[in-house]
Order: sequence, then C-alpha cells, then structure tokens
Amino acid sequence: MSELESLQTEVAQLKAELAQTKAVNQKYLQNVAHQLTAPLGSIKWGIEALKDERVPIGRKGVLLSSIYSQATILVHLIKNFALMSNLEADLELGQFREKPEPIDVMRLSINLANDFQPQALDSEIKIVVNDDSFKKVFQTHFLEIEKNLVAQAASNIIENAVKYADRDTTVLISACLKGEHVGIQIESVGIPITKEEKENIFERGFRGYSAKQKVAAGTGIGLYLALRVMKLHGGGIEVKTEGKLSHFIMLFPRNRVAKGH
Repeated sequence: MSELESLQTEVAQLKAELAQTKAVNQKYLQNVAHQLTAPLGSIKWGIEALKDERVPIGRKGVLLSSIYSQATILVHLIKNFALMSNLEADLELGQFREKPEPIDVMRLSINLANDFQPQALDSEIKIVVNDDSFKKVFQTHFLEIEKNLVAQAASNIIENAVKYADRDTTVLISACLKGEHVGIQIESVGIPITKEEKENIFERGFRGYSAKQKVAAGTGIGLYLALRVMKLHGGGIEVKTEGKLSHFIMLFPRNRVAKGH
C-alpha cells in the first residue's frame, strides 16, 4: 500500500469514527431532552391543577407530593447531566470535587430515602433504611467522603432500584462489611439482571433488555457515573443477583471510617 493509499484509509477511518461519535451524541441529546421534558410536563400539569379552586384539599396534598417527586427527579437528572458533561470535557469531575469531610452516612441514606419515597409510593414501594446495620457496621455512622458526589452516586442506585422494582415491594438500604471495605447496600426485588447485563451494567449508555421493556426512556449513565464516583474514593460497586433479587453495594475502604465521631 502506497503512502497516499494509507493516508486515504486513515482519513476514511477518522470520518467513520466521527460519524459514529456524532450519532451517539445526537442520541444522547435526544434522551436528555426527553428525560427533562417528562418531569417538567408533570410539574406544569400539577401546578395548573392546584390552581383549580374545585380541587378538594385532600387531592391538593396528593398533587403537591407528586410535584415534589417530579422536582426531585428533575434535579437528579440535571446533576447527572452536569457530571457527564464534565467527564466528556476530560475534567475528571474536577469542577465537582470537594475536600472529604466526616459525613453521617446513615443520616445521608435516610435523607435520600425520603427524597425518593414519593416516587416510590406511586408504585406502592417502600424505601426502608436499616438503622441497626449502620450502628453495627460503623459504630459511628461517619465516613470521610465527598458528600455531594457520593449522594449523587447513591441517588442513581436508589432511583434505579425504585424504577425497576416490582409493585408492593421494599427497597432496603443497609450497611455491611466486605473484607477491607465497608459498604452501603441497596437491595430490591424487580427485573432480573442477566450475567451478560451484569458484565456491562456500568458501561456508559448501557441498558438491559428487561430495563428497556419496563421503562422505555433512559440515558444509561447513572451507574456509569456512580462507579466513577466510587473509584475516586478508592472503592467500587459490587453487584449481586439471585433471580429477581438484586444487591448493589457501594464499597469504601475501611480507612475512610471517621474517627472520633
């Protein structure tokens, strides 16, 4: 092959890669638009209904709960998109990094459970935090972490647990010990995760077949971002499945357990 032919081949490959990247980005932007439109539409509808004087007080309470739930989803999505944008700019989440501080992870888990409870109740799902497990595992409930990043990572896992859980089930958040790590475990009963899906579940944009069947819309970036955050903390995420039962365990090195709290 001549030098000119070699150059032409390289140009053709670059064009193909550019076209593929453009297609992926276009699909991603379409997903972003769809994901943001749904909760915004629900919030707008809820506010309009609240303005109707004929709506009973009891019904208004339900509407307010729904608006809060959709607002929580919206804020969560926007944070994910901001993190993703930072990663795509090769900034390694630098814009969002904080100095690690002792954070009460049991209280953090309770707050996150409360945030997603209205969304869960729409499907008759309960979110329960096992207080005793945190007291047993951590003694103190404090970990040296970057709070906002860990909260977003945990939110991504909790949201998935709620989204893909069966109706009338419980999402359980607890603490556990795993060798040289301490963990925050999110357990749910819902769509099964196949062996192949388990191997690819943290890839950017990946969504399993059953996940897409249950919830058509989705970006596939939540678990990808969660794992990136955990790696920044020297940890990771372990996935255990048995039929419809799934455990996602956020693992932190034991040296992140805060002393003196």
